[in-house]
Amino acid sequence: MNDRNELLWHVTQVLSLVEREDTHLMAVKERLFGAAESIDAAWLENTLATPEGIDRLESFVGKFTRMQDTVMDKLIPLFLKVVGEPVGTAIDNLNRMEKLGFVQCSDEWVEMRHLRNRLVHEYMEDPEVMAMALVRARHLMAAMHQTYLSVKNRIDQ
Repeated sequence: MNDRNELLWHVTQVLSLVEREDTHLMAVKERLFGAAESIDAAWLENTLATPEGIDRLESFVGKFTRMQDTVMDKLIPLFLKVVGEPVGTAIDNLNRMEKLGFVQCSDEWVEMRHLRNRLVHEYMEDPEVMAMALVRARHLMAAMHQTYLSVKNRIDQ
């Protein structure tokens, strides 16, 4: 296998992983948030009052952070190599992906990275802060999903 074919094979493997992560994240999002219109401290406290709610929250947080890490740390650098672009720091890669039209807003991805610690730790400390982080994570899922689809469509071509 030549270098280009090997690189394409690796990116398709990572895309397959991201596809599973995306599917699982979308499903747990539905189980956690359901039809909830308002996510606030009271909603979070009600959710954390049951073992099922705790499990759903932990699952959502884990799947959100895992997919964000996989896309940002694995898929984007591999994709840039495949399309012949330079690979740099995570910020450089995100900016390049934005210029190429595969990321809508690189700042959202930086925000996703910062959300990770808040999602993992805040519900133990401040339900209001955690609820706001969950609202933002639910919104940012669309950016992750769109980036994944954009990269997948380009690779499929």
